[in-house]
Amino acid sequence: MWSKLRQSIWEYRGILTIAPSVAGLVMTASSLGLFQLMEWATLDQFFRWRPREPVDPRITIVTIDESDITHVGQWPVPDAVLAKLIENLRKHNPKAIGLDLYRDLPVEPGHQALVELFKNTPNLIGVEKAVGNAVPPPPILKQLDRVGLADLVLDADGKVRRGLISVRTGEGQTKLGLGTTLALMYLEAEGIKLKMLDAKKKYLGLGKAVFMPLMGNEGGYVRANTGGYQILLNYRGKLENFEHLSMKDVLENRIPPNSLRDRIILIGATGASLNDLFFTPYTYGGEGSPQRTPGVVIHANITSQILSAAIEGRRFIRVWDEPIEWLWILVWSFAGAGTSWIVLAAKPLADRLALKATVFLISLLLGGVMLVGGSYVAFLASWWFPVIAPLVAFTGSGIAIAGYNSLELQQEKADLEILLETTTEHADALATDLEHKASEAIRESERKLAQFLEAVPVGVVVADASGKLYYFNHAAQQLLGKGVVPDATAEQIAEVYQTYIAGTNQLYPVEKLPIVRALRGEISAVEDIEIHQEHKIIPIEVWGTPIYDRDGKVNYAIIVFRDITERKKAEADRIKLTTELIQLNVAYSRFVPRQFLQLLNKESIIDVQLGDQVQQEMSVLFSDIRDFTTLSETMTPSENFKFINAYLSRMEPAIQENNGFIDKYIGDAIMALFSGSADDAVKAGIAMLQRLAEFNTNRGRLGRPHIKIGIGINTGSMMLGTVGGHSRMDGTAISDAVNLASRLEGLTKNYGVALLISEKTFLALNNPADYAIRRIDRVKVKGKSEQVIVYEVFDADAPEVKEGKLFTAAVFKQAIVLYNSGNLSEAAQLFSHCLHLNPGDKVAKIYLERCQQQETVEALNHNV
Repeated sequence: MWSKLRQSIWEYRGILTIAPSVAGLVMTASSLGLFQLMEWATLDQFFRWRPREPVDPRITIVTIDESDITHVGQWPVPDAVLAKLIENLRKHNPKAIGLDLYRDLPVEPGHQALVELFKNTPNLIGVEKAVGNAVPPPPILKQLDRVGLADLVLDADGKVRRGLISVRTGEGQTKLGLGTTLALMYLEAEGIKLKMLDAKKKYLGLGKAVFMPLMGNEGGYVRANTGGYQILLNYRGKLENFEHLSMKDVLENRIPPNSLRDRIILIGATGASLNDLFFTPYTYGGEGSPQRTPGVVIHANITSQILSAAIEGRRFIRVWDEPIEWLWILVWSFAGAGTSWIVLAAKPLADRLALKATVFLISLLLGGVMLVGGSYVAFLASWWFPVIAPLVAFTGSGIAIAGYNSLELQQEKADLEILLETTTEHADALATDLEHKASEAIRESERKLAQFLEAVPVGVVVADASGKLYYFNHAAQQLLGKGVVPDATAEQIAEVYQTYIAGTNQLYPVEKLPIVRALRGEISAVEDIEIHQEHKIIPIEVWGTPIYDRDGKVNYAIIVFRDITERKKAEADRIKLTTELIQLNVAYSRFVPRQFLQLLNKESIIDVQLGDQVQQEMSVLFSDIRDFTTLSETMTPSENFKFINAYLSRMEPAIQENNGFIDKYIGDAIMALFSGSADDAVKAGIAMLQRLAEFNTNRGRLGRPHIKIGIGINTGSMMLGTVGGHSRMDGTAISDAVNLASRLEGLTKNYGVALLISEKTFLALNNPADYAIRRIDRVKVKGKSEQVIVYEVFDADAPEVKEGKLFTAAVFKQAIVLYNSGNLSEAAQLFSHCLHLNPGDKVAKIYLERCQQQETVEALNHNV
């Protein structure tokens, strides 16, 4: 029996050692997350290869793009327009309406009408953002508990592959995603309700569907963040996979009769400039620039997935348990080694090296194609199998066997040459020599095999077909604490050798032991086993492989195992290091904006060098608190810092949400840069003033004085780069355009206004009519030889002041023309008229005083 085993082991020694070793290395790399991005990319490609799925007849998307904004003439869409849009949709009796637009603040005109419509539309769901920078829902919808989450889960490469079903807040409240809320509302009307199947595992039942939350290591994921209740997204497709209407069509009632009855309607932004776009598996299609998917389409996919699963039984994307994935890798490792072994050992190819190499490469290529093709077929049945890790194991084992075969052939050639020499010189003793060499070769083979098994750094245990243990190498005896125990069988190994389930005091189940499974003809690999030796616990990784006789029956079982203490420690250290690096990266980003690095074309702050610079057309914004010195003198140093941080923390989001970043804080002043359109800078300035009004409201409740700020914006070519020395440097923008923006901020005090922009910024706006703007003066600022035309943006003024300025805009403009042409008397009359209609217009008051002063001077000069 031992001789048969030795013969079998010796014949396939290459496969039996190389295949498990390569598989072990690949499993280690996979558990460290080295293949995660490639597995994700393969999944994305499978989605793009999958035949287009039919349109879901239960869902319609109302899109809002640039043409719709042009039609309305304003973004965000005014409340009156949004109310009309919802009212036109409601007439068609849909089952549910999802509004994927943030509406936490009123957008006049028409706010009260929209609030009333929200109250009277019980099947309308609004949105809020609960994760990260939170955005509250519409207040009335929050009171009525008709709010869903707009949050989406992004993977490390920025793509959305997971759906967020719900989130548990710190107050213990469960909030549902927008897609989940709409689907449950639709299904409840159909008599289908959500029920708990397994509270411990969080399995939920919904019609024909069973929901199982992601735990973090499914498919290609390795220790993913699975906060909330997440599932893998089984996309139906892009916008083309859903029926959709434009906002303009709905507003103009161009809707076919009965086309929206009993449907779910989602309203959301799809235009590129509206910035509600995400990367998905469909982003890179192989041609043209990357196409991002609107958030409303992703919510529609989540809704469709839940409905299809609950009503039609459409499958979720399923994955294997981790041990089965390891077995999958081990099988492909043996397949690669076996394929390479068969090709290289084929007699017809023995003397034809080029043909052998060609067949070898084709075999590996065909094996890889079979793996990818099989995985794709499985994906069509909603299974996600690992592809990259088994492909690496298959190819690596094949190449390793080729190298092993080459070394073995060289050794056989050398032995053959020696044998031929001996035969030629001693022909009369040929038979004796052959017998001697055969015996010597057998003994040498036995000795080499024994040396090999004893020298390998992994434990090796052999059991016969009856389960009796009769061979342990030195490494196995050290790890297990003892060698062969007489009369002990494979079924008794857990008790005899103290093997436990990792992290517990429970003996490892006999039926799951790799040696028992190998005797049943199974190839297995596990790493959830621990050996307990007195006060020492050793985690091990174990592979079990059956050895068959020529009749196909299991003759022996070979178990290979190794100590993975260091790997476990390294894995824990790696997780700790990764966490620290992420925290460090987040900390760095608070001091060096990510946009600053992108503009310098740098991947990381580590890449930044002193003197790095780039020239860029940008807009720069300066803001400053009026009379801050006087205000700060009334506060202690601690109160000063609290006040400054409270103020700046409200201004920062207004800049970031409009595609800008803060270059530096200068005490209470802010310098911000915008590399996109000038509109971003103007919108940011307006948003800052609106948030300041909210801030002042809160201060007023506490009896604290209101604060005022001035904002100046200019647009032009700037040099963005790093300045300083080798021990301390900073990023900044250097340009005459920066200085002018600072001067404009100072001019806001002179004119008694909040926001001034230069003529260059005004001309760079996509559509100046979108804003409340008026030209107020041509001035010569400090440091400039030429005069600069200055415009006031008064969108954020108090409603009565803003309405007054809009009402008197034509008269004010005519008065400015008369003033500049020297007709002071007529200009004064018009400015006086403006003040009569709008007493809060400080600029008109300044011009009236100028007219009166200049008329007085002219009169005195005339008398003299």
